[in-house]
Amino acid sequence: MDFLNDLMRGSLSDKLPYIVVLGLIGFLALRMFSGGAAAGELMSPKEANDKAMSGEVVLVDVRTPQEWQQTGLPASGYAITMHQAGPEFMKQLDAALGGDRSKPLAIICRTGNRTSKLVGPLEQAGYTHVINVAEGMVGGRYGPGWIKTGLPLRKYAPGAAAPDLPAKQK
Repeated sequence: MDFLNDLMRGSLSDKLPYIVVLGLIGFLALRMFSGGAAAGELMSPKEANDKAMSGEVVLVDVRTPQEWQQTGLPASGYAITMHQAGPEFMKQLDAALGGDRSKPLAIICRTGNRTSKLVGPLEQAGYTHVINVAEGMVGGRYGPGWIKTGLPLRKYAPGAAAPDLPAKQK
């Protein structure tokens, strides 16, 4: 208790090191226990599927072709791997968006880790409404994911990047 009394009586310059240390401890505790936030707006797999089917968002699976083969693709999503040269990746995104970078773009990966890191660079590249389907295909810290939720899948076929959506969305 003497420590607190001494701290309360000292001048601001005497207190400053304690204030800095307490602030740092508080910041670190917040970062450690909050689990960190995924970048951008978040959307559940079910909402992403529903909105992709209604044409409200363009859903893109950014995983690798090997991952697509292993699990399949979201039936309502485009297959555009982020693991290719940036200009080619963005050219394919632009084609899926019909050239309109202001359209809502929902991106999904395996667990939400890659998409949380991809939102910022896509926004810097001019995509103005990027949404992270943070649960991913197999689940992550935000929930069970696309597959465990029982949402529709399609088999990966090389060369077939576009989903088979109802005619009004094409």
